[in-house]
Amino acid sequence: MILRDADIDKRIMFLRKRMTPIKIRGWNWESPPVKPAINIGLGVSELVSRYCTTMRDIYLRRVLGKKPKPNALMMRGVAYHSIISRVYTDAKRVIFRMGIVQGSVLLEELMNMAGPSSREVSASSGLDDTLTEELESLYKFFAIQIAAEIDRNLSKHPYIELDSLIYRSLPVTERVVDGSLLGLGKQLKVDLLSEGGIIMDIKTGDRRDFHRLGLAGYALALEADSGIPADIGILAYLKVNGRPQVSYDIFELSDELRMEFLSLRDEATSIVSNEEDPGMPPECSELCPFHGVCHEEKDSDI
Repeated sequence: MILRDADIDKRIMFLRKRMTPIKIRGWNWESPPVKPAINIGLGVSELVSRYCTTMRDIYLRRVLGKKPKPNALMMRGVAYHSIISRVYTDAKRVIFRMGIVQGSVLLEELMNMAGPSSREVSASSGLDDTLTEELESLYKFFAIQIAAEIDRNLSKHPYIELDSLIYRSLPVTERVVDGSLLGLGKQLKVDLLSEGGIIMDIKTGDRRDFHRLGLAGYALALEADSGIPADIGILAYLKVNGRPQVSYDIFELSDELRMEFLSLRDEATSIVSNEEDPGMPPECSELCPFHGVCHEEKDSDI
C-alpha cells in the first residue's frame, strides 16, 4: 500500500465484513453481461475518463484516428506516476542486491538515488525545471513510507524470507493485464496491486465520480486474465504542495460499479463498430484531451 497505517487497515477490515457477494466476475467472460460483443481493444482509462459525456472522444480516437494533445496537467500526472513506479522498483533492486536490511539502511540507499531518478524523469517529461524538485520530494516521501513498511514487517515477522518481505512490503507496480477476453486492450496497466486482491490507482487531479469505474474495469480484466478475485479498490489522491499529501477513497468493487463499466464498454463498442458520431456534448470540459480537436473542427465550420 502507498501509506500503511492502522486506520486504513481498519477501514479495509470493516469493508470486508459488510461486503455483499460479488456475482459479476471477469472470469465469466464467455457469458453476458461480461461477454463483449466484439473485441476492439479498448483501454480502461479511455472508457472511464468521461470528461466528454457523449463519448465523442472515443469516436475521434477510434474511428477518425485523431490524437489528443496532452496538456501540462496530463504530462505532470504521467511524471508523478513514473517517479512512484521508479522508487518502488529501486527499492526492490536494493533489497535484492543487499538482502534483508533494516529500513534505515534501505532509506539511505534510496535517498542517494532520489536526485538522479528525479532529474531523469523530469527531463523525459518535457516540462519546466520546477518539476524536478517536486519529483524528488515525491520520491523521498515514498522512500520513507517504504522503509517504514520494511521495518514494520521485520518487527512483526523476524524470520521472514526475502521474497515474503518484498511481497508484504511492496505492492506490484504497473501490473500488466490482458483484457482482450473482455474486449479491452492486451496491455492494460494496473498502478498498484497489493496482497488480498486490492487494486490501487493513483490520481494527481481532483476527485471525479468516474474514477471508481476505472478500478472496476481493472478488476474485471485482472479476474479474466489471472482468475485472481479483486474485491476492494483504493483511489489514492496525491497532492504535491511542498510536502506531498495523500488522501484515500476505499470502496467495494461492487456489481453496480462493474455493470456501469460494462455499459460504458458496450456503448463505446457500438460507437466504434457503427462508426457513428455521437456529437458534441452541451458543455465541453477543457480537461478533455480532445477539447482542442473538437473546437478546431467547430471553428473551421464557421
